[in-house]
Amino acid sequence: MKHFFLIVLLAFAIGPLVRAQVVYEDFESGAPSLNWIGLNGTFDGAIANPDKSGINTSNYVGSYTNNPNYDFCFALYTFANPLDISEFNQFKMKIWSPTAPAKALLKLEGPGGPPVEKFVDITVANQWVEYTFDLSAGASYTHLKTILVSFNSFVLGDSKTYYFDDIVAVRSERCYETFEGSSDINWIGLNGAFNGAIANPGPNQVNSTATVGSFTNNPNFDFNFAFGTIATGPIDLSVFNQFALDVWLPSPASVLFKLEGTGQALEKVKYVPVGGAWQRITFDMSGAAGFTTINKILIVFNPGKTGDDKTYYFDNLCAYPNTCQGTTPNPDIIDDFECNRNAAYALGWDSLSVVKNPFPTGDNNSAKVGRWNDPAGPGTEWAALVIANPVPIDLTQRTEFSVQVWAPKTGKLLLKLEGGPNPPKEVFVDITEINKWVTAKADFGDQAGKGHTRWVLFFNAGVNGEPGDVYYFDNVKLAAPAEAPPIEDFENGLSLGWQPLDQNTALHGTFNAPTPNPNPNSINNSPNVGCYTKGSSPFSTLQAFSLTAFDLSKLPQFNVDVLSPASGGKVTMQLSSPTQGNKSAEATVTTPGQWETLNFDFSAFDNITDFIEMRFLFNAGTAAAGQTWCLDNVRQSKATVDPCVGTVPIPNIIDDFECQRNFTQIFYGASDLKVVNNPHLRPENGSLKVGEYKDPAGPGTEFAGIGYEFAAPPDLSVYNQLQLQVWSPFNDVPFLFKLEGGPTPVEIFDTLRGGANRWHRFNIDFSKHIGTQNTKLVIFVNVLSATGGGTYYIDNIRWARAGYNGCIADYEKPQTSITNFRYFANGSLEQTGYQFEIVDNPNPSGINTSSKVGKFVKAGDALPFAGMYADLEAPIDWKGVKQVRAKVLMDHIGNFAVKVEGDAVNGFFLEIPVANTKINSWEELTFDFSAVPDNSEFKRLTIFFDLGINATGQNVTSYFDDLVIGNGACTSVSVWQPLPLEPMKVSPNPTNQWLRVENFDNVTRLAITDLVGRRVAEVNTSGDQRTDLDVSQLPAGIYVLTGFNAYGLPVGVAKFIKN
Repeated sequence: MKHFFLIVLLAFAIGPLVRAQVVYEDFESGAPSLNWIGLNGTFDGAIANPDKSGINTSNYVGSYTNNPNYDFCFALYTFANPLDISEFNQFKMKIWSPTAPAKALLKLEGPGGPPVEKFVDITVANQWVEYTFDLSAGASYTHLKTILVSFNSFVLGDSKTYYFDDIVAVRSERCYETFEGSSDINWIGLNGAFNGAIANPGPNQVNSTATVGSFTNNPNFDFNFAFGTIATGPIDLSVFNQFALDVWLPSPASVLFKLEGTGQALEKVKYVPVGGAWQRITFDMSGAAGFTTINKILIVFNPGKTGDDKTYYFDNLCAYPNTCQGTTPNPDIIDDFECNRNAAYALGWDSLSVVKNPFPTGDNNSAKVGRWNDPAGPGTEWAALVIANPVPIDLTQRTEFSVQVWAPKTGKLLLKLEGGPNPPKEVFVDITEINKWVTAKADFGDQAGKGHTRWVLFFNAGVNGEPGDVYYFDNVKLAAPAEAPPIEDFENGLSLGWQPLDQNTALHGTFNAPTPNPNPNSINNSPNVGCYTKGSSPFSTLQAFSLTAFDLSKLPQFNVDVLSPASGGKVTMQLSSPTQGNKSAEATVTTPGQWETLNFDFSAFDNITDFIEMRFLFNAGTAAAGQTWCLDNVRQSKATVDPCVGTVPIPNIIDDFECQRNFTQIFYGASDLKVVNNPHLRPENGSLKVGEYKDPAGPGTEFAGIGYEFAAPPDLSVYNQLQLQVWSPFNDVPFLFKLEGGPTPVEIFDTLRGGANRWHRFNIDFSKHIGTQNTKLVIFVNVLSATGGGTYYIDNIRWARAGYNGCIADYEKPQTSITNFRYFANGSLEQTGYQFEIVDNPNPSGINTSSKVGKFVKAGDALPFAGMYADLEAPIDWKGVKQVRAKVLMDHIGNFAVKVEGDAVNGFFLEIPVANTKINSWEELTFDFSAVPDNSEFKRLTIFFDLGINATGQNVTSYFDDLVIGNGACTSVSVWQPLPLEPMKVSPNPTNQWLRVENFDNVTRLAITDLVGRRVAEVNTSGDQRTDLDVSQLPAGIYVLTGFNAYGLPVGVAKFIKN
């Protein structure tokens, strides 16, 4: 059995150009080349070709039979080593299908990264057809080990047999012009002269072909066109839209490349800094992927310049698939040798090549890197690699030049900026670590406005190269520095205006700067620092003013070197805005008595533009007059503090694209999805982060989407409604929601309706699939449509509960406990913050022996309509039986009333009182809601005791239990199971004054207790989803924050530290 690839060279009839292909499977030995395994269906092995005709007269082919019980039957084989499809990634397979139309899939996958796959349409039945699968999207992948094929995918009931053969991969290119023979392009000159095909004037490693095209500019025109008409008609740009062109210019110049058709055109310009040698330039024409009329190609040399009568040469015009589709251009990257290639190499290009990363590590796991063959011998000590820019380099904001280097020997890397009217700047970087990726960087901000146009790199600068010296480099960047130069370092006077707060030295102490560093160490060995001695106030404050506002838009974090006293503690930094007040961040000292760097993250306030003052409080809230703290090197940086540290997962949330991302992996469509700032902040979705999904277009994208994998099947016993929000650029978009990964996949179709460019909420009912063993969720966007395209935003993917029906409140288990009841019109009890409580059953006898019940206390001064309401997580679902039943226990004759309201469809509500007939014993009352509309969606339930009856002047306590909607009943259990406490998010933590509390659905009251259980503060939340607590009056210490629902049950908890 053979387990290797055959590299087959095929000579095309167009001349001496040679093309190759990789043969993966051809069955020609009468046995498979690969040990295929059939899953769901059966791989029948190699068999005699049942139809030796047409394009396939092979003796043997592969056979596969689908299993009608599965909708996805496939065969696969796993190789011992990862496949390299960087060059050969256009896969072809011959298929004999017994049915059409249908789908065929070819997929490559492997551990540690996303798969690459392509569906094609089977268009002809009962004959051999060769289909092409474009897998160029995986050209940079280094983990692909498994090949998979599937026929008539996603169709149940298929038991047919399919035949396949000759799985090969070819280079992904279409060459439109090589000048080596006849072509389909008719070239003429417009303004200038097309000289036809001539002998190559200077063969080199870029282009050594015999014949090239020649064009001479006319000095009287600023645009001279080599104008080509494609005789065979419009070209297909849907896949092959990355164009490469070899050019030979007499001197550095720009080249304009344009595609043109009927009412459609796209042009790009590239600068070529090398004259007198062949160079290959590329043009990203993916913007024309949807154009269907392109039949003209225009090339302009030195555009926009008159007086040019030079002759230019061009050759090898070829197109390639866009392997970087969906990649967002990064303006900071000069060259990453993959999808952000913005460098034009003017010198040293002949020693540079792009290669597969030979040493991928955590420091640099890029697929491709640059290889520099260091010139050897005398006079090579300053061999340079030059990156040229046609205009002066903008250093107004991006000032830090950096490059990752893998060096075979120690030495110096010289980074140089030159090419302007001013002297160059050189920075030597010591390379002390060899055979590993290291980052070299230098700041060139002092060269802003000096007109430089060239970056120069010298590897092992000043030392002659030796034979075999090879350096690798990657990720050449010019970016805003991750950390700006110090705002204050106390070395040359003071940059800020420092003083004790309001110059009150008695309360806020004294500040001395610059002063000698009292305890230099490796963190801070600066000669001078600033030292602050606290005043008598527990909140003694150091203040500093700036003449200009601090810009937090790019660098929202402040880093400060701090020398604390031996007792250590906390440091609070505040930024003060005249319009927005003080904003705080805190940090904890970890090395008392030693210099250390503390980080203060103000990312939440990066939109405030008038911070002109900073303040520091040391162990705020603790009086320590005379205690001294020193600080130095106040500087800004990008945020390095993880905002999700300490977040406790909420299991029913799948992905909110912020801190609740509760899945194992995105196994499908990961390359089409990324987390972005919410571009459509609306009341219906105020999330700061959302998922941006770019829907792929073209053949084979009918089932494009997003696939989540979980560690275990989801528990659908209560939370079985899949909810998500989608912002769509189109209306009437079909979606498919699928659970898979288990023995029985589940598919549910739905359509996004209601208009484009708005947030739409899906609610997909999976309640019929409780107990599913599926571990994957796939969301197919614009399913079954190959037109695709468009950018969608997705958010808040979660499992929610179904509509309320049956036993909705017996207080015996979480899923049957409505705990967020809130009193209204309840007189003095409501005014004092009295909350709903769940209590022990005071009379467990008769028809109700359950352990826990709901307690209602009507105040002696309540209004006649006093009651409690609860906002429900889902609408009431009558399921055809419009009635409510409830058990009540009252010590008097009165009534119990139930009201349904909050109808989002009709605005309808109905309130029904029923008199009780028993005193001090449980009885069940029934409420007839047959009058409500069939399509009502009530999301608020309100209850009353003694509705319409005046209060007695005394508080009256009653009890209720076993609320039932429609049919069904509540089953009593003897053991009370407390509701789970959900984690609440608090920040900043530790804090000095303000504590923000989030993640508290159904919390109506917050209580703060100290570590010995004493309640020290309490506040009502007014139903808000977020609140800010002023804890400045609390003594320093650790506190427990508990959230109570409207029933008085604890449902949320968090701990925080008060400084």
